[in-house]
Amino acid sequence: MHIHIRKLLAILAVFAMTLGFAACSASPDGGESTKMKTVQTDKGEVEIPEHPTRIISDYYLGEFLAVDVKPVIASPYALNNPYLKDYVEGIEPMNITSSESTLEQFAEAKPDLIVTITEADYEKYSKIAPTVYIQDGKRPDKETFRYIASLVGKEQAADDYIAKFNDKIESRKQEIQDIVGNQTVSILEVWPQEIYTMGSHFARGGSILYDMWGLKAPEAIQKDMVDGDEQYKVISLEAMPEYAGDFILYGVLDGTDPAFVTSSNLWNALPAVKNGKTLPYEQVSWMHRDPITLNAQADAFIAFFEQFKGK
Repeated sequence: MHIHIRKLLAILAVFAMTLGFAACSASPDGGESTKMKTVQTDKGEVEIPEHPTRIISDYYLGEFLAVDVKPVIASPYALNNPYLKDYVEGIEPMNITSSESTLEQFAEAKPDLIVTITEADYEKYSKIAPTVYIQDGKRPDKETFRYIASLVGKEQAADDYIAKFNDKIESRKQEIQDIVGNQTVSILEVWPQEIYTMGSHFARGGSILYDMWGLKAPEAIQKDMVDGDEQYKVISLEAMPEYAGDFILYGVLDGTDPAFVTSSNLWNALPAVKNGKTLPYEQVSWMHRDPITLNAQADAFIAFFEQFKGK
């Protein structure tokens, strides 16, 4: 009796192992499927492939490229970032003509992972492939990078990249602080008939300037957009002097005529403008905060501030 039970248990065990193996390695159409893992996302737990190979991202791109992973489709805005131009060959731009065209393109690409910044599209994307929603601004840039790298099993590559970047920032920190001293630094951006100012929470290199190097912004920026949680503020031309630091980084939205600012008496009377302490930046590049862009921004900052060494 016991012998028969043991034989039956042995047969069931083999059968269970066979089913488990089949579930892991075979798909319904008879082809080989991917081993899955559970990840925590901003929409709860999601099952994704352990090693996804056909990835779509509607925003995050430099994070993947920095760990040598190339999505099959990516946001055209990210693809237009000049800092990423050497990495993006072969990536198809996301079709943003309409919501329907986007979904059709995604479905035809047969992705095994979609990473999105757009909560409103999460359910639609989830019907096409496992989808990870990453809320914008919820995590510091480095944590977002680490998280995205973990989705594709590249945690060590991300840590190595971050360590090298941190070494660069730390090695120049004292030098930059000595150059700037008690002077303030601000970020201003010109849009059609609007001026945006921002601190350390809205890209444009603010996290490097204020968080990593500890530089100070004018009080109107420091209080709300560096020490506080406000991401940006739209200000009037008349209010601009209150937000203008001794050093000014300024960008212009593509296609915008900045003359209403740069030709104004208020702009040209600013000490930073009169003293040549302004750094123009290309908005299409600096709107991103992926690790490759941050690395390039750090180089631009270093070159800019070094001009004033000993002055």
